[in-house]
Amino acid sequence: MFFKYIALALVSITFMACSSIKMPKATYATHDSMHDIPAVDEMIVSMKKEYIDKCYAPVVHKEPPENACQTELFQQLERRYHTNYNQQQVNMASDDLFFKDINTKLRQMMRSEPAVREAIRNGAFSSAEDMLAYYKNKYSFTHN
Repeated sequence: MFFKYIALALVSITFMACSSIKMPKATYATHDSMHDIPAVDEMIVSMKKEYIDKCYAPVVHKEPPENACQTELFQQLERRYHTNYNQQQVNMASDDLFFKDINTKLRQMMRSEPAVREAIRNGAFSSAEDMLAYYKNKYSFTHN
């Protein structure tokens, strides 16, 4: 009888610990008309959904890394915080790694997407760095 209560308490504690993790969402940000570039939003939301599923979720749940993305995120967390990291720290490290990839994609889109080039010509962004900073603010893991 006593062991039933202990087992029930352990299960309850496990569920409470798991429920404290609030997974980030990959939803479309709102923009003013000058900064509204649907192709960029679609690219970022698509990449963020994939990042959350394949990289963020396993690391925040402290599962052993199974792919390069999880390994890179885990190693960055381990260098900064050892193995005693929390979700806010995963969010900050995810911003660094995720937006490194977004930066590469944005620069490609600046060369190949007419809508992105048009927004830059019209003064929506003064540079690639300005554009990255804008989207990092809109899609950050730390702002969820």
